[in-house]
Amino acid sequence: MIKHVLQGFIVLAILIALPYSGSVFAQGSIWGTLANSDLTVPADTEISFFGYLSDTDDEIRIEGTVGAAYETGFWYDDFQNFQGEAPGDEYDFHFFNSVRGEAHVLSGLVPDNSYQREDVALAPVTWPPPPTSLTGEAVSGSPVVLRWSAVAGLTCHIYRRVMPSTGSFFRIDASGGSPASPGVADSIFVDTDTDEAHSYQYVMIAENASGQLSPHSPILTVQYTSGCCVLRGDIDHSGAPPIDISDLVYMVEYMFADGPQPACHAEADVNGDGAELIDIADLVYLVDFMFQDGQPPPACP
Repeated sequence: MIKHVLQGFIVLAILIALPYSGSVFAQGSIWGTLANSDLTVPADTEISFFGYLSDTDDEIRIEGTVGAAYETGFWYDDFQNFQGEAPGDEYDFHFFNSVRGEAHVLSGLVPDNSYQREDVALAPVTWPPPPTSLTGEAVSGSPVVLRWSAVAGLTCHIYRRVMPSTGSFFRIDASGGSPASPGVADSIFVDTDTDEAHSYQYVMIAENASGQLSPHSPILTVQYTSGCCVLRGDIDHSGAPPIDISDLVYMVEYMFADGPQPACHAEADVNGDGAELIDIADLVYLVDFMFQDGQPPPACP
């Protein structure tokens, strides 16, 4: 406890000194304490948050973006890092302690003073689980393909930033960026607005039928590669022929038992039709090849 108190005073002293130190904070910055419902200080690794302006999530900022963080009981964000920010804009910040099942939504107006203080007290809340098993594939000559484990009754908001940016993420699955736009109900999204000259980072937020939003997913970094496909039909991506029963089991579990995503989409596209979804046609082709003396899978692209 003494350690936390001392750390808190140190951080507070730094924050108080910031106006005189030429820090990254600027007019319109917001900061404050953050505490669990029992007034304890959350561990740094327990807290995540995201914020947006003017009731639109076409641009979000999360902890760890430039000018925003949670550390040792204090949180902060510099509104100047939002595009088009102006005093008087409405803001919403969603805070989560996923370890304790506590959260809080802070709403207000962007201040016209330099250091607006807003303390946050978390409370027990239920929310939809964030998207899991998020993977991305960017093979030369193709768009970025994102996949995740779909959950019945949940949709997903998808956000992207172009590296090497460490700033805001921008919503790409719905025009206008309204938080009320439910997002993607499937477990796949094809991001066609990409090019091979860049790498990309993505985060996702789930929404349930009541409009509740989840914590954001971990950041996924996607870089273009020359291709992962070595042997089409090698569903478990073992890298070693022959195609065998382990590949078939892997595909069946993925398609019907919420198993993990294939590590290489092109290898799981057994019939080589180039479809974004791995579907029953691929499974039938694989079974036919293995047990009915069917044609071997097409060569990798």
